[in-house]
Order: sequence, then structure tokens, then C-alpha cells
Amino acid sequence: MKSKFVSLLLMISTGLALSGCASGYTRVREIKAAPDGFVGKEVRLQGMVGKAIDPPRPQAYMLRDGSGEIMVVTRGELPAQDSEVALRGIVRSVVSRGARWSLDLRVEETERLR
Repeated sequence: MKSKFVSLLLMISTGLALSGCASGYTRVREIKAAPDGFVGKEVRLQGMVGKAIDPPRPQAYMLRDGSGEIMVVTRGELPAQDSEVALRGIVRSVVSRGARWSLDLRVEETERLR
């Protein structure tokens, strides 16, 4: 009985560590799966910097964390492509118009943690 409890505890803590919950960072997959729970709220993200977004948009880049990719808008300097960053920011939803109208998500960076 005791070994089953220990095994269960080990599985739960491993799952939390793999999902990013234990680290205090939100995964992009979580934001995209349930945007209503994140829009207007502050999150902490970490990941690799993808391509910079070309003007006329504000200074922005794509952030990849292994679970997905999301646009990050910054007022600071753009980080180098393929560098690892951690940040705090507010999730926003924006309507974009391409071939058709769509609702996109982005994060407005409020603090670069690293």
C-alpha cells in the first residue's frame, strides 16, 4: 500500500515537472487550449526566440516552448533569434485580417526575466 502511494506521488510530481507547472512557467499549449482563462492575465513564459515579426507591427517576435508558438510584443530590444528567454507578460487577443478574419493571441511583454 505504501509503495503504491509513493509511486502515485512520483507520477504526479513527474507530470507537473514535465508540464511546466512546477517551474512556474505557463506553456503556450495551455494558453491556446483555453484562451478565455488567460486573456487579460499575466503569465510567465520561457522558450526559444523564433523569427522577428516584420513591420508595420510593433516590435515583436515568435516564442517557441516545445508545446507551441506565440507572438510576443516588446517595447524593449528584440532578443537574438534562437536565444533562450524568459519573460512576464499579459495575454491579449487580437483580430487579424488575412485571407479571412481570425482571432489571434499574443503576449505583451512587461518584463524580460532573462
